[in-house]
Amino acid sequence: LGAQALWSLARGEALSLDIGPGPRELSVSEGRLWITQSGSADDIWLKPGQSVLLKSGARVVMEGWPAAQFQLLVPPTACPDLLLRQLERQQQQQAAATAPRRPEASVPAGSGLATA
Repeated sequence: LGAQALWSLARGEALSLDIGPGPRELSVSEGRLWITQSGSADDIWLKPGQSVLLKSGARVVMEGWPAAQFQLLVPPTACPDLLLRQLERQQQQQAAATAPRRPEASVPAGSGLATA
């Protein structure tokens, strides 16, 4: 992912977000991130390489400690149309793999017909 996909929080900066529509995955790339979300009594601390799934409709407040960079991603489960297309593609591939193959036509040697 390119740099445009990274969110940054400077030292002392806080950010409030409403999540949705659909859930989002928040993944920390740099620094430490403190997160609290509506409907949850527990605060979350994340460091680089860690992620959390944020529920659709939640209000999230976060702050970098001391600063942080993170990505806010839409997981595939938030896109039912995409999941349906992937399932259809898998079924088509399985059907093609199990379909009987027709034998290739052969031309007898010396028949005078050109072969490709």
